[in-house]
Amino acid sequence: MTAFRDLRHYLKHLTDTLGEDEVRRVEGAHWDLEIGGLTELLAEREGPVLLFDDVPGYPSGFRVCTNFMGTPARTAVALGLPSDTPKLDIVRAWKDISGDLRLISPVEVGTGPVLENVLEGEDVDVTMFPAPRWHDGDGGRYIGTSCMVVTRDPDTGWVNVGTYRVSVHGKDRLSVWFLGNRHARAIAHKYWDRGQNCPIAIVVGQDPILSTAAAMSAPEGVSEYDLAGGLRGQGVEVLLAPGTDLPVPAHAEIVLVGEMPPPEEESVLEGPFGEWTGYYTHSGQEPVVRVRQILHRNDPIILGAPPMLPTVPAGDQAVPLYSATVTWDHLDQAGVQNVQGVWAYARQLMMVVSIKQTGSGDAMHALLAAASRKRTGGMERYLVVVDEDIDITDINHVLWALFTRVDPAESIHVLRSPTTAIDPRLSPAKREAGDLSMGIVLIDACKPFAWKDHYPRANRVGEGYRAELRTRWKGVLPL
Repeated sequence: MTAFRDLRHYLKHLTDTLGEDEVRRVEGAHWDLEIGGLTELLAEREGPVLLFDDVPGYPSGFRVCTNFMGTPARTAVALGLPSDTPKLDIVRAWKDISGDLRLISPVEVGTGPVLENVLEGEDVDVTMFPAPRWHDGDGGRYIGTSCMVVTRDPDTGWVNVGTYRVSVHGKDRLSVWFLGNRHARAIAHKYWDRGQNCPIAIVVGQDPILSTAAAMSAPEGVSEYDLAGGLRGQGVEVLLAPGTDLPVPAHAEIVLVGEMPPPEEESVLEGPFGEWTGYYTHSGQEPVVRVRQILHRNDPIILGAPPMLPTVPAGDQAVPLYSATVTWDHLDQAGVQNVQGVWAYARQLMMVVSIKQTGSGDAMHALLAAASRKRTGGMERYLVVVDEDIDITDINHVLWALFTRVDPAESIHVLRSPTTAIDPRLSPAKREAGDLSMGIVLIDACKPFAWKDHYPRANRVGEGYRAELRTRWKGVLPL
C-alpha cells in the first residue's frame, strides 16, 4: 500500500495516476451552502475531487477538499491498487490487508509542517477557516465531517482516534457529538468523573488511510494510529501538540487543541445536522471544546465528507470497505463456506452476500450468521444472499435476483435487532423509552438448491466474453 505522507501527497498522486482533471480547483464558491451543494451534485455523478479556494471572506489558499474517495478508482489508488481494479476486488484486497494486519506504532518526531503556524491566546480564532454550512437544515457550520478526534485514556495512556461531527460555535468554541457508547466518550467520562476537563485534539485534514483508520473503531486499548501504521506498512509520523501529551499527525493540515469540560459545567445546543441516513434526527445539548491552540500549515485544507443521501457515493464511501469487510470477516468466523463477496448499499442499510451453494441450508446459514453480528451503531436493515452469478456491486443485478429468485411466501424472514439513535424510523415513544430495536429483513434470493441446476438459464453475456469485448473496444467505447 502506498504510504501517503499527507493529503497533499495523495491529491498529487491522484493527478499523476488518473490525470489532471481528477482534482478540480473551484474558485469563489461560498461557504454557506454553495460548497455543500456543488459537492453533492458532483458526488451524484461520481465527479472529480473538488478543491475549493478563494472562498468569499477568506484569504486565498484557505481551502476545502471534498469527494476525495468518491469513486472506485480513487479508492483503489488510496489503497495502493491499480486504478482499474474491479470494485469487489477492492473490497477483497481491503479484507486481506486488514485481516492480516500487523500493528505498527506511530513514530514521534520533533517537528512537522503542521507547526508552520501555532496560534495561542488571543490569536485563537477557529472562524479563520472557511468551515461550510453543508445543507440548509444544518444548525451551524461543521468543520469536522472527516476529522480525527484524539483523546488519551488517563489510566492506561491508550490513545484513541475516532471520527465524530464537529461544529463551530465561536472563536474558541466547538461542539462534538459522540453517538452511542463510543470510546472517546468513555475516556472523557473518566476525566469528568474526577472533576477534570478532558484534553482533546481535533485533526482536520489528513491522508485517506488515516481517515479510514479513524472510522474503523479499533478494539479498546488499540490505537487507530497503530492500525493506520499497519495499513501503510510504516508508522505514522506524529508530534505532541505543544504543551500536551496528545499525539497529532505531523503532516496534518489543521489541528484544534483544547479541552472538554463536564457537560454540566458547559454545554451547547448542537445540531441539527443531516446524517448519512439522509435525515435530520438529532439535536441537543452536547459537550463543548474550549480551543486553546490552533496548529495549521500554510495554505491549510479542510477535508470534508458531508453526509448525503445514502444512495450517493459520499466522499469516502464509493466502495464500502469497512461495512463489507466486517460482515465478510464475521461470516468467515461463523463458518459460512464459499462466500464469494459482500457488498453494502446505502452505506450499510442493505448488505448483500454472494455465496456458492453446496447444500440446501447454505443460504439461510449465511443470512443468520450475518444477522448475528454484534452491532455498535450500524443500521443493517436488509440482509440479502444471492448466488455467485450475481454481480453484487451492480444494484440492478441485485434487484434482478430479488425480483426473479424470491418467493415472498418462503424466502423472506423478519427478526428484531438493535439499531442506532440516528435511525429515522424510531418512533418518539421508543426513543423516550430508550428502546433502540428495529426489525431486520432476511432475504434468500438464491436459486432453490434442490433444483438450482434446472433453474431457467439467464440470457446474459458471460463474464469471459465481456472481458474480451472490453479489451478489444476500450479505446473506442466507454466500456
